[in-house]
Amino acid sequence: MGNSGTPTADLLLHPVRWRIVQHVMGREVTTTDLKRELPEVPSTTLYRHVAALIDAGYLTVVRERRVRGATERTVTFHQTTPGVGEDEAQAMTVEQHREAMLTMLAQVAGSFDRLVERGELYTRNDQLNYRQVAIYVDQDDAAAIGERLLEVLEPYFEHAPGKDRVMLSLISVPEA
Repeated sequence: MGNSGTPTADLLLHPVRWRIVQHVMGREVTTTDLKRELPEVPSTTLYRHVAALIDAGYLTVVRERRVRGATERTVTFHQTTPGVGEDEAQAMTVEQHREAMLTMLAQVAGSFDRLVERGELYTRNDQLNYRQVAIYVDQDDAAAIGERLLEVLEPYFEHAPGKDRVMLSLISVPEA
């Protein structure tokens, strides 16, 4: 196990960049959309992090247009884009793994809190799901499950009329 971590982990584990990726995932959004969806993030900070994610290849610019002398970008993040691969996960520090888990858990909790604060808990209750199951797998099984999950979920990655955006978070932790 390495002790310096990885550039991908360093890039993606920043809380603002993580939230940007979450908001862009599976759709095309403008930087103006991101400013509206992340009002607590100062504009200059938001633009800097969007640029870093574009430069690293995580966000793709699908179009640009001039708005009052500035360039507004429309970006996307394809959900099948690989994140941290197995080699890179092996090179991550223990602290980076902890940070990744806590960042993800905090984002899920934050999304839930925003749902409650908007008064939508009971109106969207049919789309809210939290459960945990125990499964028995080896490394090959785990890889196969990941591949099959992508196959099952892929038809739902694109926005369609009448469909609501729902964030599905999957976490697997070997039981100690």
